Formats: sequence, structure tokens, C-alpha cells
Amino acid sequence: MQMIPRRWAHSEPGEAVLLEEWMQKDAETSAACIGQWEEALAEYIGVPQTAAVNSGRQGLRLILEHLGVGEGDELIVPAYTLGEMLPFVASLGVKLVPADIDPFSLNITPETVAARISERTRAILALHIFGVPCDIQGIRKLAAEHNLKVIEDCAHSLGALVEGRPMGSFGDASFFSFEIIKMVNTYGGGLIASEKAELIAAARDFNEQEPKGHDSLRGKLKSVQMEKRLFKLRLMYPPLYLLASPQWQPLMNRLYRSSQKKRKKGEAYSAAQAKAGLMKLKTLEERVQQRLDRIALMNSLFHEDIRPQHVREGDRASGYFSVVILPVKAASIRKKLLLRGIDAGAGNEIMDNCAALLGYKDCPGIEQVFDHALSLPMYDGISERDCEKVVRVLNSLL
Repeated sequence: MQMIPRRWAHSEPGEAVLLEEWMQKDAETSAACIGQWEEALAEYIGVPQTAAVNSGRQGLRLILEHLGVGEGDELIVPAYTLGEMLPFVASLGVKLVPADIDPFSLNITPETVAARISERTRAILALHIFGVPCDIQGIRKLAAEHNLKVIEDCAHSLGALVEGRPMGSFGDASFFSFEIIKMVNTYGGGLIASEKAELIAAARDFNEQEPKGHDSLRGKLKSVQMEKRLFKLRLMYPPLYLLASPQWQPLMNRLYRSSQKKRKKGEAYSAAQAKAGLMKLKTLEERVQQRLDRIALMNSLFHEDIRPQHVREGDRASGYFSVVILPVKAASIRKKLLLRGIDAGAGNEIMDNCAALLGYKDCPGIEQVFDHALSLPMYDGISERDCEKVVRVLNSLL
């Protein structure tokens, strides 16, 4: 039985060979290539300047520091986001306060953010979850009324638009990720976009001072090649089955996160990564449209009790994930799909209930969503036939 993976890292033909060549010449072309990458992204996003850094997480840290969000300040974050981010930000002395989500868009809203504003609030972290834009204009207006900063988390949303305007161009600053399953895969790294010249300069200085090397890039390239090989040989089933089993999932998550930490060495964003990014940025619009077409096809075929993530009229998602809300708990369905050769994600395989992690029990939106959300296969090049099979099997299970 051929498996349909939930994710499949985008790579161009001959990319591995090119990356090896580029790594050999990295020292000769570093500043010029990274500068071209930053300029290309600034033009695409619609901001004056951008700065490449070695991770989205470090990008967020630099933004917080340069916006003056620190010890004793409160940062409003989505109740539904990456739990690993919480201790990292808390280590800076910032108190994290979760804003509830709309159970249809899965995003925070101006209303849920307003309910969390206090005298100590300094900034709002506005995530466009799974590549679907939040009401960033409404959040921006609310922030202006309370003299707050807005930080856009665009880790999922490169290629998404609000009224034709790219995500990452609305906040006081924004950050992006180029990890292996992101919309542009440069095998790690991130980006800061902002009109604040001093922030961009600080980010560039930070990257320049980081150690030079390619151990992390090579490690991630090998992991992608290995994962693809295991899928093609149909050997991914055992680890995925363990991940889908409640008794084994914590161990599998720890093993995965441990392997990722080993690869996340403190290395500067490199010219080789920038060249890969420039190559992939050329096809981004085409790839976004194909993903959106596949998601639209799936949405048209779902059983009426399956609710796709809502995208507001006039907005364009990036197609990063295809997430639906089921009328039953998703974990058991996720396991049954796997038995039929379809990889999917449920629970904290997708995102975390950060309201619960932070000790808040007054977020009904995330409580409605967390156990019922299912992430279905979606990646560059997924076929219409596979999309139809995923929906057909999911419908039959319900």
C-alpha cells in the first residue's frame, strides 16, 4: 500500500548537488547572496528592508528586544500556537497571556485580544495560523488605540494576502521561518521584516557574529532525504503508528524534538541557504496557487459534518496546511487513516493548547478546537487523485 504523507519538503531538481557546490563557495559569496535574498524578500513582502537570521525564534527575540518588550511586560499570544515558544519567550522575563481563538478561522480576533489587554500589556503576537490570515487590520487598529506594538508571526504565511497586501507588512515587525516544511524551504533559518532600520541593522549584526558553518544545513538535508526514502520504501509506517498511539506519542515527540535541537546549532544564515531561497521564491506563487486549488477541491468533497478552516472573503491563504474540524475527536480518526495509508496529524502534532499550558481555563474557542482538529496531507505537488482519496477515506470513517 502506497502511503500519502502529511508533509513533503519542497526541493528543486538537483538541489542537493547544488547545495554542496554552494556550501563550498559560501565564504566567497556570503554577503552578496544574503543581501540579494533580503532584497528579494523585502520586495515580495512589501517592506523597505529585511534581515536573514538563523531561526524564526531568534528573529522573535530580536524583535522583542528592539520593541522594548521585556522584564515585567505582558505579551498577548494566541491560545493555539507552538508550545515550545512559551518557555523561550518567558526566559526573557516576558509574561505570556493567551487570547482565545475563533473556532472557525482558528485565529485570534480583535475581540479576544481586547479581553486580555491590561496596564502591563506591551505587545500583541498575531499569528496567521496554518497560513490563514488573522484579522490583522482589526488587531492593528486595536493596538493603535492602546499604544501597543504588533508583531506578526508569519512562520506559516509567506504567500498569504489580505486585500492583496502580503502578510508581514502590517505589524511593527514580523518574522518568518524557512524550516524544511515551510513555504520556502532553505533547510532552516528565518527572517525579520520591519520598517525600523535599527532593528534590521541589529539583526544583520547578529547573523554576522554567529559562527559560520553548514553542519545544521547538512543535517537537515540528510533528514529530508532519509524521510523521503522511508516513505518511498513504505518504511515510515512503524514510527508513524507509534506517533499515533497515545502510549507512545510522548516518547516519539521527545525523540523528534531532541533530534531537531541537535541540528539547531548556532550557525549564521548562509549564502548557500540564500541561494536555495532565491531559487524557490521564483516558484512560490505557482506553488501557493496549486495548494489552494487542492484545498478547494478537498473542501468541495468533505462530508457536511467536516468543517474546513475558514478564510475571510478577500483574503488569500498560503495553503501551508489543510486543517479541518471533525464532529468527533480527531486522534482515533488519525490512527484509522494511517491504517489506510494516509498520514495525518491531531492534537499537539499540529499545534498546542497554550491556554492550558499557561494555566488559563477561560478560552472556550481552543477547547472546542483542540481535540477535534485534524491536519490532512498538503504539500507542493500533491495530486488531485491523492486529495480525492484522502477525502473519500475520511468521509467513510465518519
